[in-house]
Amino acid sequence: MARGLPAAVGTAVTAVALALATLGACTGGGDSAGSASDQKAQLAGGGSTSTVSPAPPGKYQTLPAPCTAVDQDLLKSLVPAVPDVAGSESLTYDTDRRVGCSWRGTQADGTSNTLKIDLERVVSYDPAVSDEVQADLDFSNKAADASIPPLSPSATPTGQQTSATPTGGTTNGGTTNSGTTSGGTTNGNGSTPGSSTSGNGTSTGNGTSSGAAGDGGADLLPRRLTDVGNAAFINDVLTPHSQPPRRDVTLVFRTANVLVTVTYAESSPRGSTPPDSADLQKGARQVAEQLVRKVKD
Repeated sequence: MARGLPAAVGTAVTAVALALATLGACTGGGDSAGSASDQKAQLAGGGSTSTVSPAPPGKYQTLPAPCTAVDQDLLKSLVPAVPDVAGSESLTYDTDRRVGCSWRGTQADGTSNTLKIDLERVVSYDPAVSDEVQADLDFSNKAADASIPPLSPSATPTGQQTSATPTGGTTNGGTTNSGTTSGGTTNGNGSTPGSSTSGNGTSTGNGTSSGAAGDGGADLLPRRLTDVGNAAFINDVLTPHSQPPRRDVTLVFRTANVLVTVTYAESSPRGSTPPDSADLQKGARQVAEQLVRKVKD
């Protein structure tokens, strides 16, 4: 019996050691899980241990009804042969986020006009990025896709936020001032629906940007605008060799966290003079100015 006692004591010591090791392992795992939980809370900007506050939501939480956003008198003047001023509402899956409407009419002489508007309420899914900042980034990407040159510092109105310089196109020898180009050309890789423009007055496809065809000069070239919303640009593409000749003017603007695209197009009768750039750009601007007010209402 005396010789068996040390063996019993040894067994008990081993059991205690194993229990302590197991308890230590469980305690270590609990600390790791708690640390991971704290990190998620900090990244999400929530919880009592949060060190990052979520970015504020966008200024606008709703969008106007698109098919009644353009005054009927203006609509009839821009699309004189429109069969129904009620328009055709765009198919979207979330009208709180995106809406649109279009109108089209063909006159007796064969002239066809199309007006389309698209309104998007931008929402950022990154808690560190506000909806307005995300909208500004989206606007800059659209400008880069269209190879629109950035505004020069002197052309930016006081107090107005300037969009980030697009990464898809660069200027070469010219800048814009007060919404007009001052010489030089732009080289970019953006494109416009229906054609591919190089941003320098001529296109890489069948389209020609306004100004190169001698119908208005530099003040009608694709450019930034300083008097529509927080940021805006206008793109003008002529497809003279299509049958019939066609011109598409696209005006994109941002107001707070809402992005709006206005597309005004005209096709001339076969064999006639191509559509006038100045008239189409004026019409697109009139629609944009109305939509700025509608978004704010």
